[in-house]
Amino acid sequence: MAKRKNGSIAIPFLLTFFIAIIAIGGVGVFAFNYIEKSKEVELSEPVGKTAGVAEYADSHTILFILDTPESKCKSTFMLIRSIPKEKKILCVGIPSNSIQVINGVQYSIAEYYESGGGKYASDFIAQQFGIDTPKYVIFDENAFCKLSDIMGGVSYAVSVDIQGFDDTQKEQFLNGKQIVTLLTYPLFKDGEKQRASIVGSLMSAMINQSDGERLANSLDRNFNVLIDMVNTNITAVDYKEKKDAIQFMLNYGTTISRFRMVTGTNTGNYFLMDESFPQEIKDEYFKDYQSGKGEKNE
Repeated sequence: MAKRKNGSIAIPFLLTFFIAIIAIGGVGVFAFNYIEKSKEVELSEPVGKTAGVAEYADSHTILFILDTPESKCKSTFMLIRSIPKEKKILCVGIPSNSIQVINGVQYSIAEYYESGGGKYASDFIAQQFGIDTPKYVIFDENAFCKLSDIMGGVSYAVSVDIQGFDDTQKEQFLNGKQIVTLLTYPLFKDGEKQRASIVGSLMSAMINQSDGERLANSLDRNFNVLIDMVNTNITAVDYKEKKDAIQFMLNYGTTISRFRMVTGTNTGNYFLMDESFPQEIKDEYFKDYQSGKGEKNE
């Protein structure tokens, strides 16, 4: 588990990112059935762009990592691509046993993360998807529960029998601890592929169900609550560069968060992603990036 990072880290951008991908006014619940940090930070107003405008340069990619050593499974990984100009976001859960050859050696993303932390995990994703290295943010259980409290939890259909959940196939409200329990459940029938799919669908549902207006009115307070709780390479500069685009998303976004289920093959203890899957994601969510209109450095 990587250590927490203090100093100039800007959690405001972190949380703003999640809020940016909220579907304002969206009340739809996606019921996924599968087989089966204390330092106050003052932020100056961003400059250089008219408020309420989003550009393709505001597009950004973040690797979300849930690191809970106390759980009985590997860390949880999710790639999030946000395009504020198009009010479009994608959540893709990445199986922790997904493999990639790096410098001539085969690693799973969990193994590579354990050897070098968030930077290594981001490098893994960059190579696997053929994109620039994304920013990363690492949550432990306490940080994730705080984020869940801020966003209001989620209503979700739990299709596996886990102690502490209602015995129903219908949607049920889950608090932060319950979400962590579900996202780190080690016994899904289809293994890490299924867990990754649930990560993507549940996080997308939580984003879409959140009260964007309420969150928008309390951004700075929430930022200061979270500032000592995560490990990230997101900076204050990142936040100031994206803030106007975030406001644009909050003001004009509707139902925008989606998830995609990764495709590939289980090979022994590992998961081999289909070669076509990264290209499919890039074709739809990195068109601005590939054409030169999007961000140049993540």
